[in-house]
Amino acid sequence: MRTRKTYTLVDAAGPLAGLGALALLLAGCATNGGPDAATPVPMPASHVASGSVYGGQQPVFGATIQLYAVATTSKGSASPLISATVTTAQDGTFTITGDYGSCTGNPLVYIVATGGNPGSGTNTALSLMAALGPCNNLTPSTFISINELTTVASVYTLAPFMSGYTNVGAASSNATGIANAFQTVNSLVNTTTGSAPGPGLPANGTFSTTELFTLANILSSCVNSTGTGAPCASLFSAATPSGGSTPTDTIGAALNIATHPGSNVATLFNLAPSTPPFAPTLTSTPNDWILALRFADASLKSPYGLAIDASGNVWVTNETGASITKMNGLGTVLSGTTGFTGGGLLGPKGIAVDKSGNAWIANAGGSSIVELGPSGTVLSGTTGFTGGGIDAPVALALDSQTNVWVANFSGNSVTVLTSTGSPFAASPYTATGAIANPTGIAIDRGGYAWVSNSGANDVIFIQNISGSLYYSQYTDNAIQGPTGIAADASGNTWVAATGINAVSTFGCCAVSPIRSAGLNLPTGVATDGASNIWITNGAAAGSIAELNSSGTVLSPTTGFGSLNTPVSIGVDASGDLWTANLGDNSVSEFVGIASPVTTPIAANVGP
Repeated sequence: MRTRKTYTLVDAAGPLAGLGALALLLAGCATNGGPDAATPVPMPASHVASGSVYGGQQPVFGATIQLYAVATTSKGSASPLISATVTTAQDGTFTITGDYGSCTGNPLVYIVATGGNPGSGTNTALSLMAALGPCNNLTPSTFISINELTTVASVYTLAPFMSGYTNVGAASSNATGIANAFQTVNSLVNTTTGSAPGPGLPANGTFSTTELFTLANILSSCVNSTGTGAPCASLFSAATPSGGSTPTDTIGAALNIATHPGSNVATLFNLAPSTPPFAPTLTSTPNDWILALRFADASLKSPYGLAIDASGNVWVTNETGASITKMNGLGTVLSGTTGFTGGGLLGPKGIAVDKSGNAWIANAGGSSIVELGPSGTVLSGTTGFTGGGIDAPVALALDSQTNVWVANFSGNSVTVLTSTGSPFAASPYTATGAIANPTGIAIDRGGYAWVSNSGANDVIFIQNISGSLYYSQYTDNAIQGPTGIAADASGNTWVAATGINAVSTFGCCAVSPIRSAGLNLPTGVATDGASNIWITNGAAAGSIAELNSSGTVLSPTTGFGSLNTPVSIGVDASGDLWTANLGDNSVSEFVGIASPVTTPIAANVGP
């Protein structure tokens, strides 16, 4: 049974961009609707591109080519830019002459091939794509390869922004998120050659192309058919999730697989042809159909905390490295070979980024809070901010006013600093001695603080009522060893309970404790734009668990992915999921698996 006690809060000191090469989704044939009926605006003849369409290693003859500009509304109708009818020649090649639409505003564009004859007859279920980036980047020398590899990579990366190949877009408020997604495609595939990985993958990044090749092979059986027989029927059946819609073309199938990566895994695996067009390929059934990148760098030393800024840059604390690593959304390190240092950094743990791009770090070893500017400049002096009773801080969170809420593990308290690093007069808050070894802290949509209270196996809720601070203690009489904590948009707060391998919830719609989802030392918690809950299973053979806002498990019984002691977790504006992996000094990116969020998280918090 869940219990609650409410008290007046007592304190210790008084009152208080760019170009990407993705390959989009495949959701359209006649049954799903054709291109938008809008009339394209002619464009100067200098904007010319050519390319080829292949199904596996077979050229596709007579496929219709259309170039789309992404919509400026979420998953809205993309704008077709080609006014003439462009089809592929016998050898699969095509040329876009000067009759495609205006690049006014330089929108992000992607190209789609539908129908055509891959050698066995006309296939109305065939749809393939490639994401190309800003429209103005297309020149007479641009060559575009469209095949199953470019299709899978584009669909996976753009999945959070699409519902079909004619519906791809993002609201203007998330232009950064979709632009970064286009860039990520360029890490997975090369849209000039149709091969993988892509030229955007940095030297410190690795990507298992065998899973991408296997997914492409699975699509190829349907692509290289007439579209009406067993190859497409089997694919569309296996790509139909429980309670979901059956796809009618290959992009639609790829999109369903990308958005339900734990569904019908073995059935899909068995659809790859015995002589696959792309190799090497997986030799056994995978755990799931997630595409993930891994980044390792000399500056990553026991990575612990993770935060994402408004540009999609990822900030990571290095617990034993006494430093901070900053990388962009492609995984390229921006903080040098040793990371950002200085400011008294020693054993840093939790991290958050404010709306100005400054990073705030819980500097556990130095018993201070360190603030760094976007380029790593120390803003908090040589020893960091130490006022307000800061004592071995392990976690922090920012509210909408950029007040910094700090969980002091050794101090058994919570400190609140202003955006200038000055402590509120009432700090540190001890809640009449109720706060005991706090390990996590989150701010909910109302601007109130929630603290995972590991020393007392409960959760502390701090609120401001008519200028007075009050706290409440929550327990579900099962929670043990609470660590990571996050608030969703529905009024619930989710807590990872490492001691019992469970997740507890507190708030308006509590459904805890949840002990399934293959939970194994759950540590970090994050929520995405759809209020789905993402949890790191922090064991040496770790993974990611996913729940919806009602607590229903959405991930396989062993979780998603294969990680080594993942600790913290975050979702970016592209719908990518990032983890800091303590066990092998790496950072992982799960491509397009989540619903995008506005970053930094502090921008979403508060009234």
